[in-house]
Amino acid sequence: MPDLPTPDGKIFPRNLTARADHVVHGNPTGTRPESGVDNCFPGLEFDQRNLDKRFFPGLTVDFQRGSGSKVITVHDGGAAAVAGLAQADVDDPDSPVYIWALCGRTTVDQTEFSAPVIDCSGLRGLGVWRRVHDLLPGRIAVLLGPGPGVSSEGSLAIGDLNSLRRSDGGFVRRSPGGGFELAVLVAERARYLDEDGVIDPETYEPGDLTRSLCAPWQYDFRDCGCWYWAASKPDVTSNSDGSVPQMNFLRRDRLPAADLDSDANDPGATRGRRTALEFTYPGLIANWDVLPVVLNDREDDTLGIPVPEPVTLLDRTTVIKELKRLATVEHALCVEYLFAHYSLNAPMELPEDASPQTTLIHTAAAEVFAVAVDEMRHLRWVNEALGTLGEPVTLGRAENIERDGDHPFELRPLTEATLQWFIDVEAPSQVQGTGIDGMYVQLHETLVEKPELFEESDRLAHLVKLIIDEGGDHFRRFTAVKAHLAALAPQQWVRDLGPGTGTPLQTQLLTLSEHYYAMLLGMLQDTFELGDRAGGVLIELSRRTMVNLHEINHLLAARGVAPRFTLPAWLDPEGGGALAEGPFTRAAALAAIPPLDAIFALGTPGARDLATRHRADTEALLAALTVQDGGGTDGDG
Repeated sequence: MPDLPTPDGKIFPRNLTARADHVVHGNPTGTRPESGVDNCFPGLEFDQRNLDKRFFPGLTVDFQRGSGSKVITVHDGGAAAVAGLAQADVDDPDSPVYIWALCGRTTVDQTEFSAPVIDCSGLRGLGVWRRVHDLLPGRIAVLLGPGPGVSSEGSLAIGDLNSLRRSDGGFVRRSPGGGFELAVLVAERARYLDEDGVIDPETYEPGDLTRSLCAPWQYDFRDCGCWYWAASKPDVTSNSDGSVPQMNFLRRDRLPAADLDSDANDPGATRGRRTALEFTYPGLIANWDVLPVVLNDREDDTLGIPVPEPVTLLDRTTVIKELKRLATVEHALCVEYLFAHYSLNAPMELPEDASPQTTLIHTAAAEVFAVAVDEMRHLRWVNEALGTLGEPVTLGRAENIERDGDHPFELRPLTEATLQWFIDVEAPSQVQGTGIDGMYVQLHETLVEKPELFEESDRLAHLVKLIIDEGGDHFRRFTAVKAHLAALAPQQWVRDLGPGTGTPLQTQLLTLSEHYYAMLLGMLQDTFELGDRAGGVLIELSRRTMVNLHEINHLLAARGVAPRFTLPAWLDPEGGGALAEGPFTRAAALAAIPPLDAIFALGTPGARDLATRHRADTEALLAALTVQDGGGTDGDG
């Protein structure tokens, strides 16, 4: 079938992030083969059958046969070849070799003496595979014979297969002329992972795990009807002006044509007639790009490709300058979002008996907090990019956030106006190079188009792309917050936060919050500067400090006290890092001990437990810093 012309205005996706050759931050564990649901028919992450085809060391088995499971390869050096089986035995077209029986433990309560023998007579190939899939690690035996396994004698051909398995009694029986007659092979069930715990590249070639899924994707796209591909592939559409209300979306003839009416008496025949008019598998693979965009159930290719604004590419110095500025912006947004979160009238943990109103506000608060956590991650990624460029850590906090005018940094409760500004600041920019996301887009374009200026342009572009992608999610999250709170009046969801009444507990909690904020900034600077050399210790202690800071600020907010987030004196507000060298992290941690002791001494219900937990974390940090100092690393800011 000849290739068809691609319609004007066709949009082609370019998922550059998917090309990363390293673990990508944010990918769920389910994307890893060891965590997949390992299903088949049609299969999601991978097809388990493609692992099990090498279940016996030195053999490759094909399970995709109605006649049984056929041995197709005998690998040199494997247990099968050592036992005397040869590739020539399985290549004989007149006498193919099939699995006739299996033996091995399939449940953990079975003993070696009670391991079941599985006859493959009467089993199609996939029936045999299901039994193979059940075999536990350990010694197994497989009986091979000539001819289809589905009509074989099974284990009756040799008797007690389990005895042969336990006694390592494998053999290959041949005719006087040397032809293959029968074989019993005994070995440990094959391991699929190498010594590093990854799928063995010496055993499985690239693509082996997915080659039998619905791939190429056009197969699945063609055959799966309503409800499976429904979000991205209609079965029936109308033409652009609606004059032909029902057309087969996958028709080969792309001219508007009415779809076949359904035959209630013979729906199968109707489906067959419709399929005959559709692209074949090869045709769809070659011509998928001619399928039109469908909007409001109508085929429409008239939208055209949006013409992006021209992008002014930057020089290396400007890229570094903008990354440093954006680091301070990410810090400022993180703190503004955190304060807005604490200003919402909801508990840190939602009780089971929460009212509908509290549940709505808590849901909104959770969205705001999730965005604040993302901004902390953006601060990390920007500093990772700066470190890649050989630049020092930038942890300052912007005094102004530019977005259609300057927005002075301020700790504001989440009023309607504040929420709208959050939505606006995270909204996709219409002009590249302006706004926060527009600046990141300009940086990304520069890194991609001018790799000669940046030694690790791929890594840098990947980090910037992660921030761009999450920015769109932030816009959706804040829009969702607005929807959650729409049924409530602002006075219902906003707390009235102030300086507090100065009670001893409030005073100590505020002091502790300030020291935790300083500790966190110090640890972040240490972690960013040390990079991989920091290991996981400081990262884990940073996480604990964040959790403790979050708990303290919630306690303050619940008492009507506003967290202050005062920048430590040693931190340059313009983002240049520490003003002078010094053990700032250690100093902040040591300063947190007296308020913790004071909170413990107050004896308020719950205060003793909090002080005990937090003191243990603070002492663990001090101990880690001592180890670092002893190792010759400043590690304290």
